[in-house]
Amino acid sequence: MTTAAAPQPSAAGLGGPVSASLEADLRSWVRRQGVVVWLDQAGHYGGFVDRLRALRDSGALPYDVHAFRGSHLSLMMALDGVAAGTEKVPLVIHLPGFTEETVRSTPLFELYAAGVRYRKALDTLITEAAAGRVRPDQIASFKAQPDMTLAGADAWLGALLDDAQGGIAAELRAMRPTAVFDDLLTGGFVAERIGQLDDEDAVWERLAAWVGLPGYWRDTTLPPSAPRAEDVAFAAASWALCVEYVDDLKRAPVGTHLAHAADLPRPVIETCRAVAAHLRERHAGFYQRTADETEALLADEVEAARAEDLGKVDTFRFEEDKVLKAALAALERANYDLATEWAELRVDTKTTSASFWLRDDPTRQSAWQLVRDAARLGQTIAHAGERLGVGASDGLEAAVSAYVQRGAAVDQAHRQLEQRRVALLYPQLPEFETLRTRLDGMRRAWRVWADAWAREFNALCKAHGFLAGASQQQRTLFDEVVKPLTQEAGTTAYFVIDALRFEMGEELYRQMEGTPATTVLLKPRLAELPTVTEVGMNVLAPVEKNGRLHVSMASDTGGVQGFQTGEFRVSDPETRKRAMHDRVGGGTCPWLTLEEVVSRDSTSLKRSVAQARLVVVHSQEIDNAGEKGVGPAVFDHVMQKLRAAWRLLRDAGVRRFVFTSDHGFLLLDDSAASAQAHGRRIDPKRRHVFSPVAADHAGEVRVALADLRYEGVNGHVMFPETTAVFDTGRRSMSFVHGGNSLQERVIPVLTVVHRTAAGGSSVQYGIKAEASEGVAGMHCIEAKVEVLAQRSLDFGSPKDVELALRVPDAEGVQVELCQTRGKARIAGGVVVATVGERFELFFRLSGAVDARALIEIHHPSAEADVVPCVPDARFAVTATRGPSSPPPAPAASVGASRTSWLEQFPESGVRQVFEHLAAHGTVTENEAAAMLGGPRGLRRFAIQFEAYAQKAPFDVRIAVVAGVKRYVREGSG
Repeated sequence: MTTAAAPQPSAAGLGGPVSASLEADLRSWVRRQGVVVWLDQAGHYGGFVDRLRALRDSGALPYDVHAFRGSHLSLMMALDGVAAGTEKVPLVIHLPGFTEETVRSTPLFELYAAGVRYRKALDTLITEAAAGRVRPDQIASFKAQPDMTLAGADAWLGALLDDAQGGIAAELRAMRPTAVFDDLLTGGFVAERIGQLDDEDAVWERLAAWVGLPGYWRDTTLPPSAPRAEDVAFAAASWALCVEYVDDLKRAPVGTHLAHAADLPRPVIETCRAVAAHLRERHAGFYQRTADETEALLADEVEAARAEDLGKVDTFRFEEDKVLKAALAALERANYDLATEWAELRVDTKTTSASFWLRDDPTRQSAWQLVRDAARLGQTIAHAGERLGVGASDGLEAAVSAYVQRGAAVDQAHRQLEQRRVALLYPQLPEFETLRTRLDGMRRAWRVWADAWAREFNALCKAHGFLAGASQQQRTLFDEVVKPLTQEAGTTAYFVIDALRFEMGEELYRQMEGTPATTVLLKPRLAELPTVTEVGMNVLAPVEKNGRLHVSMASDTGGVQGFQTGEFRVSDPETRKRAMHDRVGGGTCPWLTLEEVVSRDSTSLKRSVAQARLVVVHSQEIDNAGEKGVGPAVFDHVMQKLRAAWRLLRDAGVRRFVFTSDHGFLLLDDSAASAQAHGRRIDPKRRHVFSPVAADHAGEVRVALADLRYEGVNGHVMFPETTAVFDTGRRSMSFVHGGNSLQERVIPVLTVVHRTAAGGSSVQYGIKAEASEGVAGMHCIEAKVEVLAQRSLDFGSPKDVELALRVPDAEGVQVELCQTRGKARIAGGVVVATVGERFELFFRLSGAVDARALIEIHHPSAEADVVPCVPDARFAVTATRGPSSPPPAPAASVGASRTSWLEQFPESGVRQVFEHLAAHGTVTENEAAAMLGGPRGLRRFAIQFEAYAQKAPFDVRIAVVAGVKRYVREGSG
């Protein structure tokens, strides 16, 4: 059985508006806590409690009220049975004259301890009841009177509120403050009253009550002429922003004109903060103008402000500027925790305190992302420690464990910072020179750390040998990991990935570990020496015999050519495939490139693996990109393809996977240090050198090939003891391998075993996208992922979908994802977009030559069914280096060999105009008119010219030469 809730008592029945506010607060406490023990030391509220008891007797209160009136016994008897039991009883016990200390010595202490203490100073009650209803100066004036009483406060506030009854004043009191600002800024009924004297005064009175607007600030911010509605909103909003700023400040304000803001009642301050947040969200343009103009009035604050004094909300633009500069200074001082704290507040899309000044400024967002990633690298270095920290008596296994637990995170943070640097560090960024200097400093910090760990690791290798135990050797991987999986029913996929170092395998592990009904394991192994493809990739095949490798070399100082196994030498993909097939059996042993896998569908792949125990997926993309000097721009794209290939093969019926690598790599700053000399420049490779002589050199380590259990060859191999490269007389590279650092030697062995088959997708998605205005050298598209079709009941479709960009009609063009705005974020080199929500994506295109290219938005990871989208517009490609040979003639490259782009244009002469431009480079206005069917067609063409020009693979400009207007092609496309 339920009973109706007791009606709220009227203010008059309680004694007045202050008493009504007190009862509402009490009611809230009782509803949450049950038994409330009210300690009324000053005895202000006896009469009020008597009125509550009378209201309870009449059934107007939903809780019991009991009071101490001189006799503990009487109160205890009255409470007998009322507060017994374990349930929360709605009860207020009023104890006038008692404090926390004095109540302990009374029989009431047990009841006090069982309930919740309630106290309310009369001064606080008056502030809470009146704030937002009358002006703060009126509240302060009343509270300054001696001998305040609750009855006097009720009479005072009631009189003020009675004066505001009726007319627009009553309407304003019924509105929320934010609604009034909306009205003033959109020309509503309140805005129409501005200029009508009495009504305007009522608006000012209400704004003063809500935000505490003082007269002097109103006079300072209003124009000398009669104010408009927006002027009224500006004056009140300007003050609200000042209040938010002062409340967020960690020190007192400098100027006396802001001192009043710190003394406002808490409800008024909260109203100001709500107004500021509302304006940022709903009236961003007005907020920006108001903040900038208000900032101009706060010159003393701007000058005195330090980032450490500022709070979490950047009310004004100068706060964002100060904090960015301070974060860069913190990086210089190696105060990475402080820099991270500031950056996370501005970069983390999950926080609600992200700076307003970053929302529409991608360049500032980019600067903060670089600061965050730089600080994160500093933090991981600090956590890993300056030393490897492995004792002299410990073996290589301890060093590998230390690297896996602490060191790999440093290299991952370093790689991600370098990737971010390539994508985001451009001169348009704020504090560009300082930021670049700090990033260079982080490169040096990483190099110092990596060199120290490399020295210790090489010292361990000299002491304990360069070859780890069998369970961590690369040469035993196939027989110990891959072959046992192939003995089970079905097909096993073996990914052999050139230069996938351990931290990249760890990233794949994190992306796969949450897959339902799947066991995912990641273990480290040590690559064979030297850490080059011709060694590691061949050793990933079963070439080991009794723990030894039979090596084929070109000469004593030449490179490794392969490894002998049985009747043939394993030295290339075909012989690796043969060795693997011989070892595991099966009808076939497909050898597919990563690109082949991701370009096929699961049905086609299913046919290819149907008779196979083992399918090998070979990837060279990481190593190839690194050797070409574009590794950081490509690494994430390769990781996406690896995940896509895994999902496609799983859809094709493969349930067991092994991902591993031939070696890792070092990512160096090629300008940071000079190369290390070793004899003649033609002798060494970048990170190793073979020698028939057992000669030791300063700054190097040496190991005999026999100690590596290599058969069929004598001699030694030498490495720099740090991350340095040998002087080969050739241009230095940032991507290197071949040496004996942990980054090069520790490789991942990632095994994925699915216990159930993959489920199909029941939803098909599509992408809508169009070009938008770029910012700071970045292109922009506005896009949205939508549901196109739903084939069955949908219980688990993703709310977010991964997207990526690629260039379908031009080879060698790199896409750099920079920023997002709206319901999307960039993570791991992909755009994670919320289905059904619009977002903007900022990006850059770079290639060997200037051109204009189409982009395709696609789903890179094969997790969902997403139809790709190619926007109509073309985007400029920025040349990063000169072509190795002269570009082809414009007519051939644009007009003859690639004309499919012309199909985007209507056939009504427009196509003919652009075909002529492609072939000849210029079209006069008279020629265009003839192609377009006359002056009317020319006018239509001129109106839509900009839209047409975006679809061409070259830029088109309008020029006037000798009074003749013409369209001129720029670039060859």
